Amino acid sequence: WIKQTVDEREKLVQELNKLEMIHHITPSDANFILVKMADPKAVYDYLVSQGIIVRDRSKVELCEGCLRITVGTTAENNLLLEKLTTINK
Repeated sequence: WIKQTVDEREKLVQELNKLEMIHHITPSDANFILVKMADPKAVYDYLVSQGIIVRDRSKVELCEGCLRITVGTTAENNLLLEKLTTINK
């Protein structure tokens, strides 16, 4: 389970870095990543409307402009990336 999570986290980070809306991804050893992006509130609202739950951390000190994304299964991560790619266009 740990190896799968680490592998999925690495793939997710690699794919997220390809999106123009992503400004920074904080390195993580956990099962989540902190992603600084353009307009995190709009991205949060869109993802929630698509049934994808992330945490809006943009109002937390030192996390301004960030969403916290939990590393999921391959299918969950692929769906997240698909939706982010759609909103990125």
